[in-house]
Amino acid sequence: MLSRFRTICLLAVLSAVSGCDPADAPTPAPPIAAVIPTEPGTFVFETPVFSVGEMMPGVLRIFTAKAKNISSVPQEIENIISDCSCTVPVWSYDPIDPGATTDIEITLDPGLKQGVVISKRITILGGTAPPVSMKIEGSVATIVKYGPDSIDSPADDQMQLPVTEIVLESVDGLAFQITSVTPAVALAIDPTPAARKIIQVDWGKWRSSEKPAKFEISTDHPNAPPMTVTIRKAIQEPKGI
Repeated sequence: MLSRFRTICLLAVLSAVSGCDPADAPTPAPPIAAVIPTEPGTFVFETPVFSVGEMMPGVLRIFTAKAKNISSVPQEIENIISDCSCTVPVWSYDPIDPGATTDIEITLDPGLKQGVVISKRITILGGTAPPVSMKIEGSVATIVKYGPDSIDSPADDQMQLPVTEIVLESVDGLAFQITSVTPAVALAIDPTPAARKIIQVDWGKWRSSEKPAKFEISTDHPNAPPMTVTIRKAIQEPKGI
């Protein structure tokens, strides 16, 4: 009797299991979708090296560079930095579509020093993309060459003052006059216009002018900037006791 009861119970359990509706079974959780990171912004300059050619000293130049969004999503230029305050970029903060370009207006101040090589750089910063740079190359024209641009002063106790001359010569052969020497540390200057002029330093005036470390020469040449001559002061030897 007991054996038959166990058999009936077992059959009942098997019947209940086999009769379960699949719809009643728990629904498995859907797989978690993978998180795709936002694509970083990527820009390139259409011209990695921009040549401004020869610039006139002290004359600003404004030009336009183009940057392209080579990513597949719209991107913004967050910032553009330059390696010199003489190079100032201006740009739009509007999003740039994939494959589109944007203009960057650049103002470059070459400075007053003649005959120097220009080598500047601007760099785009945007999102998590690596910085992208454009090099700016050029030169500053020499209008009036002069020299020496650095001279040595006589010692304080030196009685016989040296003759020190600064020679100026226009590169284009245009006659000019020297309009000023500031501070006034030069002997009288011939007012006759010429393509080549000579300034002689008056060391007596230099001493009475509190021994300035430099002086500036101005001319009436239409394109020449003021020219600076630096003065290295003599090292005084210690006197014996």
